[in-house]
Amino acid sequence: MIQKKQRIAIIHDALVVSGGAERLTIALCEAFPDAEIFTSVYLPESTFDYFRNKKIHTLPGARFVTNERQFKRLILLWIWGFRHINLSKFNIIITSSTYAAKYVKVPKKSRHICYLHSPFRYIWKRESYTPESLPLSHYLLKFTDLCIPILKNLDGYFTQKINLIMTNSFNMANHIQEIYKRNAEVIYPPIKFSEFFSQKERENFYLFVGRLISYKRADLAIEACEKSGRKLLIVGDGPERNSLQKKAKESTIFLGNVSDCELKELYSKARGLIFPGVEDFGIVPVEAQASGCPIIAFQEGGALESVVEGKTGVFFNLPTVSQLVETLDRFDKIDFKENEIRNNAARFDISIFTQKIRSFVERQ
Repeated sequence: MIQKKQRIAIIHDALVVSGGAERLTIALCEAFPDAEIFTSVYLPESTFDYFRNKKIHTLPGARFVTNERQFKRLILLWIWGFRHINLSKFNIIITSSTYAAKYVKVPKKSRHICYLHSPFRYIWKRESYTPESLPLSHYLLKFTDLCIPILKNLDGYFTQKINLIMTNSFNMANHIQEIYKRNAEVIYPPIKFSEFFSQKERENFYLFVGRLISYKRADLAIEACEKSGRKLLIVGDGPERNSLQKKAKESTIFLGNVSDCELKELYSKARGLIFPGVEDFGIVPVEAQASGCPIIAFQEGGALESVVEGKTGVFFNLPTVSQLVETLDRFDKIDFKENEIRNNAARFDISIFTQKIRSFVERQ
């Protein structure tokens, strides 16, 4: 158990979407229920209901932001704000971060433990974003692109100041070592396994779940399903939704954001989950497997650590429509065993995460 004298702050980049990093932050809050929660901007209607029952400390200016796009335009303001939070009463600061919270200024007597989901994607994987996915004008985008070398130096400088780093996968630990020359403890993001269930009969549709942003490659899933005459249900929202809907045919159905209960129901009925992006880890395939739903995933990134080829899903190794169609055809011929799929997901249960995260923090 964490000693009573320890005062813990949990700081997350922003609570403006319902994504994997926000689910991880919930798991941290449940592991340390007495911790105080800080973030840059909190939009209750845009993120998980869990936070409605919590006291959330936000940064100055947060109340003027009404959506994610506005939030992103002010990213430098939030970084500045995190540098000026008064954390003097805390001796353990846990940040859940990719691009902002990890820059927090930590008192000398305190320890900064960062759950680093990924290096700042915009500056280290700029090519993964299309202009449509970024909330900046053409000229401002050109200017910020010119600043990337400076931003990389600053990001590296502040990341070196973190006392200890945790991350979501060995895939990401390797990237952190490559970029920052830092070791990272791998603690997989959790699911609440007992809350998932499966149906006796699967329905004839495929599922895509994720934010509709370029690096998630929803367009690839849409084109492959339409070309092969497969029905696809898309769960999620994002800056590319309008353009994707304009191109999609009737066999592709956009559901937008759905409740956790509705999502679990979809996982339990889907023939398979298509996961075409390169994710740091990716909690969606784990959730789907907890419902006995097999996976069709791109053979790179965190999916390699959660999906077992031929037993809980299949991989495709080229991000092309033809390759994905061929893989879907191969997928349809495999007789997947539901118990094997669910057993694989059970190793990511919240109880394992909580034990590991408490142990890691306690021994520091």
